[in-house]
Amino acid sequence: MAPTTDAQSLTIPELPSLEAGITLLEADGDPRLPLQTLLVDHLLLAGGRGVWVGTGRYCSTDTLAEVAPDRRVLERVDVARGFTPYQHAALLDDLATHVDDRTAVVALPEIDAQYRGDDLQGNDGRTMLVRALARVAAVAREHGIPVLCTRSREDEFSEPVAAAAASTLTVRDTAMGPRFVGDGFETLGYELGDGWVQTTIAFWQRVLEARQPLHDTATISGEVFARGTV
Repeated sequence: MAPTTDAQSLTIPELPSLEAGITLLEADGDPRLPLQTLLVDHLLLAGGRGVWVGTGRYCSTDTLAEVAPDRRVLERVDVARGFTPYQHAALLDDLATHVDDRTAVVALPEIDAQYRGDDLQGNDGRTMLVRALARVAAVAREHGIPVLCTRSREDEFSEPVAAAAASTLTVRDTAMGPRFVGDGFETLGYELGDGWVQTTIAFWQRVLEARQPLHDTATISGEVFARGTV
């Protein structure tokens, strides 16, 4: 564990900007914290609202609340939860009705996970995944917004996710801390001072706090939605 430092001691890091279309985020380990950090950072910089369709372990948004430097930004995130493949597919079917001119970003963690199960009642999970990706891509094109996805694991089943992505971001653990790599972008490291780095929730909090001067601090308003079933 790194020693405690205040936000002033953290060099303001670069984070990758999100472009319109599907972006696949790949990570060495658990991608939840970098995914949530990118979501919050984009909302703070771009304004607007976000849509989060959670599944499995991603149904909890506790860490999303913890990394946000301003809790008011959470009022701009609409949260939907799909606990079965049919709920998840229905939520993505319905995605177009929850995206409008105010929507700045959509996050779809582990988009493939629910379609790998045994409770598909004779349906082909990979076919369901491909259809879901097609619907998501159509929403991204129509509204010109970024859709940030992760997949539960890299294998033949999840290859359609990579194929549908217009770009890929990787986040790798290095001796200097997490490093994002994408098209024309590379984060060299986040220094906390005295050679220490940290990858806990507190680390990502400091990353966003250090970037706070870059963010639009206009008044944030909105509502929080949480849907557990379809």
